[in-house]
Amino acid sequence: MERSQLNLRISEQLAKLIDAKRIELSVTMGSITSRSDILRFALEKYLEQDLSEIEMDRRRSATSTKG
Repeated sequence: MERSQLNLRISEQLAKLIDAKRIELSVTMGSITSRSDILRFALEKYLEQDLSEIEMDRRRSATSTKG
């Protein structure tokens, strides 16, 4: 499946908020997620759509490259 890349510019303050959420979620997820994952979680909530099926291929490849 082909993936598109989105270039998103964010303020330093927003980056700090995203990073704080990454640290917070690391307790329950067992590792620190990427900023992209945090944005996907936020979009999932905002769009009121389960993106796990759509994004399954990307998440699976990300975890397989960590090993």
